[in-house]
Amino acid sequence: MSEVVYLFGAGINRGIEVHDGVVPPLATDLFVQAMKCRRLGDDHYLQKLEPVFEYIERYWKLSRENLAHGHFDLEACYTLLELQLNEAKISENRENIIKLQDTILKLTILFAETLQEFEHSAYNSESFRTLGQIIYSEQADVLTFNYDTLIESTIESASRVSGCVPEAYKGRPHESGEISDEEIRYSHFNWNRPLAYGVKFDEVMLHRAGVPTFVDADRFYGAHSEGLYRNRVLKLHGSINWFVYSGIRKYDLGNERNATNKGKTLLSGGQRWFNEPAEKDGEIIEPMIITPTLYKNYSENNLIASVWQQARDSLANCKRLVVGGYSFPPTDFAVRKLFLEAFESHVLEEIFVINPDTSVVKTVKDLSHFDRPILVCKDLDEFVKLYQRRN
Repeated sequence: MSEVVYLFGAGINRGIEVHDGVVPPLATDLFVQAMKCRRLGDDHYLQKLEPVFEYIERYWKLSRENLAHGHFDLEACYTLLELQLNEAKISENRENIIKLQDTILKLTILFAETLQEFEHSAYNSESFRTLGQIIYSEQADVLTFNYDTLIESTIESASRVSGCVPEAYKGRPHESGEISDEEIRYSHFNWNRPLAYGVKFDEVMLHRAGVPTFVDADRFYGAHSEGLYRNRVLKLHGSINWFVYSGIRKYDLGNERNATNKGKTLLSGGQRWFNEPAEKDGEIIEPMIITPTLYKNYSENNLIASVWQQARDSLANCKRLVVGGYSFPPTDFAVRKLFLEAFESHVLEEIFVINPDTSVVKTVKDLSHFDRPILVCKDLDEFVKLYQRRN
């Protein structure tokens, strides 16, 4: 177990910017940030979101223009959608089920596509790059509620590009279809992302440049006899690169066999485009994320449930905790339960809080039963400078 644990919420990303003043979205400003993006704010793209806009207009009386310039509670929207979907399923109202599922899917894909805009933006922030170097050097655990892969990218960067490229690797498909264990072990970076999530997927995309190459669990994890990394990135709400096969073909041509991978998990780049669901080999793959609803279910998915158990164990064994960009919303009691159980008898030596809202300090102290002063930084820049002075 790591002696240092970082716990991050969406606020930790706000120092990153791509273009036109666009910053990674929170649950309150998804539409503001998305519609600033040249691609996502285009009328052709927004037409795909008409069911979402119509739904919000119906229940919140907010137009597309209102959403582009004001905050909107995404948690309330998802919660209402899911409650109505449950009612539709109970009453077996097929028309409403299809309509509500379509709205949820389009909204979720928008969220994922907006986050994809920042996929390589960690390099734009010196403080964020330094954070990756700190995490990598400390061999720390990261617990994050963020769906994006910014933390993974900055840790990879800190680990540096691997110089051990297999002789046979050419970055293109193999004519024989065979791939050696040596190539499976190879990663573009010294830190191999698929080994860092604390869980195993049924199918894994090799993390390297070139044509996307997938191998099944037995081949991938069998080639890594050392096992998963001890120092992990535990994604408590899932991730935009985690998927599950839906069992539904994206295009029904009438003469193709039914998809047979339903329920299998997949670690992939899974690029989405123009508000269309991601797919692999013609089968729709659904994002494995816990959407921001009031009633979150963390036990339904075995993979997510395992992540939460590991997070509790990580907190219960660390000495230093750094909480960045997370405000412990009272509606998410599962997080408070996580802390209360982890610190039932365990005592931390040191806590940092990175947040401009100092009210978070009392919450952290109460949940961890910490009776000493907490070091508080208003943003990531201040934390990095403080860390460098101390070390």
